[in-house]
Formats: sequence, C-alpha cells, structure tokens
Amino acid sequence: HPRWATSNLQINLMSQPSASIEDIKLAVIVLFFFGERWVKTCIDSLENQTLSRANYEIILADNGGSTPSVEKYSGRPNTKVITYPQNLGFAGGNNQALSHAAGELVLLMNQDAVVHNGCLHELVTAFDLDPRAGAVSANMLMVSQKDRVSQDGPLPGITGQYKLSRLGYAQYFTCKTDSGLIPVDFVSGNALCFRKCLLKDVGNFLFDERLGSYAEDLDLSLRLKQTAWDMRVHPQALVYHYRDDAFTGHPIQQLKKLLHVSSNRLLVYYNNLPLSIFLLKLPALILGIPFKVARPDGVPGFKFFNFLVALGCVPIIVVCLCLRIFHHN
Repeated sequence: HPRWATSNLQINLMSQPSASIEDIKLAVIVLFFFGERWVKTCIDSLENQTLSRANYEIILADNGGSTPSVEKYSGRPNTKVITYPQNLGFAGGNNQALSHAAGELVLLMNQDAVVHNGCLHELVTAFDLDPRAGAVSANMLMVSQKDRVSQDGPLPGITGQYKLSRLGYAQYFTCKTDSGLIPVDFVSGNALCFRKCLLKDVGNFLFDERLGSYAEDLDLSLRLKQTAWDMRVHPQALVYHYRDDAFTGHPIQQLKKLLHVSSNRLLVYYNNLPLSIFLLKLPALILGIPFKVARPDGVPGFKFFNFLVALGCVPIIVVCLCLRIFHHN
C-alpha cells in the first residue's frame, strides 16, 4: 500500500488551446465531487483575476464523473478538464491532477470557494518575495450561502488561519490582518499554494492516498515541518469558503465521516512520529477528537452535544485505527 501511486485509470484529459507554457507561473487545481451548484461561482471567480490570464492555467478535475458540467469549460484557453472514471478521494484526485500542472507554483482549491480577484496575483508575488516559503495558504474566511461576498471589494480587516492545537487537530481562528506573511505550523488543503520543487523534500509525493479524504493536509504539514521550507498565510490573498454543507447530511453519514476523519488524524500521527512518541501523545490525540467535533471551523461556541457524541465514539475510532494500522502494514 504505497503512500501514493499513479493509477492505471483511463483518465479523460481534454487538451485546450493555451498560451506559451513558458508564460505559465501558476496552475490552479479545482477538484469537483458532486459539485454542480458550485461550478459557476468557483470558476468565474478564478477567471476574473488581476493576474494576467496568460500567466496561470486552470485544471478542473471531475472526480468520478460526478460533475459533468465542468466539460463546458474545455474549450477555453489555459484550461484543462480531467475526468476520473471513479472517485479517487481528495488525495488521489489532486495527486493525479498535479501531474498535468505546468509552472512551478500550484494552487489547490475546493469547489465550494470564491476567490477574491487579487488572490492569485498576491500568491505569486508572495513566493517572489520570500524564497524560503514552500507553501503559502490564502486568507480563508468561512461564510454561509446567506452571506454576501464581494470578489472585488475591499479586503476585510481579519485573517482566517489554522494552528495545530496541543490535542493534535487543526484549529481555525481569525485575527486582525497583518501586512506581511504570517508563519504557521499547518496549511489547509483548501487554498493551498506551494512550490512543486518542495515535493522532493517531503517524500516525492503530495498527499498520502491511503487517507482518501481528510487529514491529508495535516500529513503534508507534518512532513513540511521536517524540511527547511517555511509555511505561511498571506492576509492579502483572500478566499471565501462556504461551510454550510459541512454540518448537513444523514446522521449515519455524519457518523461514518466522524470515524473516518478521526481515525485518519490518528493514523497521520502514527505514520509521522516515532512509535514511543506517538504512544505518549496518543491520550491527548484521543481527547482531541471530541474537542475538534465540538468546535467546527467557522462556527462560534462549544457544541456540547457534539462533544458527547464524539466522546462516545472514541472506542470505535481506536478500533478503526488499529485495523487500519494492521492493514497498512
């Protein structure tokens, strides 16, 4: 079970007219999974940027053929449309799309996001100004579909970012906007921009495909911390992330997601820490499971009911972890 692998899937890649490949500075990858309602808002915001359209390409990846409307963008310059015959997960889908990316910089975007029109220019400029920056996250603000967002309006006075808590999970928070790049110890997989050259320093792969979806950015962040590259958040590179869907779904689906996400997080630490340190840290990591569920990203307050439900699931999550460790070994 390799951490990543190039699949033998028959991928449908639609070649498009494009500018000179030498002009491409940035490749933007958007992975769609049952994302029909997000297609227009997301792609329109990416096409309406202050960065010259000749300097970046957009790669639209349809995971499992679940979002067929992305194919209508296949005739546009500097645009590639990829269709996977099956769902490869967030990790596998982005790994596959990365192999089609031109340029040295790559930006990963979630489908349920709107990009401020100066974001791409700000990200490209950030890497020019800071040669030690290997990964730069956008300023990600959580919004609801009820909120009005402006793609070309003034930047808000706050910066959304993550930090790793002592309990092992990534905690989202906002703070007053800083004028420069902010050092961080975790970079989210959504709105993550990185230099392709850093991959050789983190095992020659982007995401661990054994994780499927969730916690693959935690794994990448832990591997990056072992290198000379810095991780940053750029306050002037703004992305709005819609979070309504994160709290919906059938209770059984929510339970399955809890088991998968939480065991993924534990598995990441098992893979990245010496066994003795992992065992010492394990009680705190387990305690972090209900605390993370009780504090959803972008939602104020402490959800005590969520805490109790997650706490009751801890024994099952630990069993899932043991089974996955045995399977992976």
